[in-house]
Amino acid sequence: MKKSMALFARLPRVVVSLGAAALLGLLAVPSHGAIITVGGLITVTADDGASFKTGDTFTYSFTFDDQAVDTATETFNARFNAGVSAFSLSRGGANVGTWDPAAGTFAVAPVNNFVAGANSDSVTIQATGSGFPAINGQPFFDVGLSFGFGGVQDFVDTGSGQTFAQVVGVSPLDFTTASSTFAEIRNTNFASPALSMTVAPVPEPATWVMAAGGLACAGWGAWRRRKRA
Repeated sequence: MKKSMALFARLPRVVVSLGAAALLGLLAVPSHGAIITVGGLITVTADDGASFKTGDTFTYSFTFDDQAVDTATETFNARFNAGVSAFSLSRGGANVGTWDPAAGTFAVAPVNNFVAGANSDSVTIQATGSGFPAINGQPFFDVGLSFGFGGVQDFVDTGSGQTFAQVVGVSPLDFTTASSTFAEIRNTNFASPALSMTVAPVPEPATWVMAAGGLACAGWGAWRRRKRA
């Protein structure tokens, strides 16, 4: 009898553990839209004055809600500026060029320009801000990132009112599937160093579901071991 009572005394903690694991699974896979974070590496491929030297690298990241609604009336460029909640750019570990964005602050929510182009099947983000150092003697202008999805997704823009997910046709859009990428770091003369850009993979939602399932199994296993004891 005492062993049975001790078992029931342990049960609430086991149930709480299983419930938390199940809740993690629900939170990890949003059924209506997604918050998407895109990041990767920008590499300088040719010297550009003192500001940028071949081999210099910069890491970028931005976050947006793919349920943001298009605010543009035209049917070729859907605009989602208010959907962007974060944008960052930082130097790599061993840059030789002098330009360092650390002193500046990027303006987000709304970002300067975040567009999905229906004719080009591309996503472009243009970020500006304040406090950035000059680029080769000219004031900083913006960072522009462009991701082409030609042959991967077919964007459809019917005018204002669509969400980002509706325009690009999938939620979440996997930026690692972009068929082309392009980056610019520009001064007010619109000059930019020669750059290449990559996209870093992020954990798939299914990965989080598997992790949640693993936690649930671990909790069940613990309960079974305690029952046998």
